[in-house]
Amino acid sequence: MTPSELIAHKTATKRLQAQPGFAKAKSVKLPKPFDKMRGPRLYASGELAVSDTHRVFIFWRDGELRTDSAFFAWLMCELQDGRLSPLLEFHYHPSHKGAHIKTPCKTELDYTNRQLPQAPELNVKLVADIDPRTDGGRSVLIARFCEACGIALGQENGLWN
Repeated sequence: MTPSELIAHKTATKRLQAQPGFAKAKSVKLPKPFDKMRGPRLYASGELAVSDTHRVFIFWRDGELRTDSAFFAWLMCELQDGRLSPLLEFHYHPSHKGAHIKTPCKTELDYTNRQLPQAPELNVKLVADIDPRTDGGRSVLIARFCEACGIALGQENGLWN
């Protein structure tokens, strides 16, 4: 994907209408490549439409300690045949690395119905000590993810609070 193609996706009109709810990942039906993401500590938002062609998937992993938890989010583009192509992958690991994103920019690999292994990785600045196990921590991470993807938050007349 070229930088201009990625910018076109970022600047496309997208909106996350409401704060997503989460359920145990094993009880949420998910398309490829998320259909195999399971585990007793993993929670998923399900598929969230943010435009006619853009989808968001958000997960968080619980842990006894904050450092055992994690947060993951993806912006995907639905192709004409219904398959999903990843545009941005956002990870937050309190135990190491902090927040980082991957994009398929300047790669020739076909990531259709996949995540972004071997994609270029960039660090993302965040306030320290965010806890993905809390509603407040997830709200901060969702807002940062949406900012990175060019996704507006809430209803057009105001935020979702």
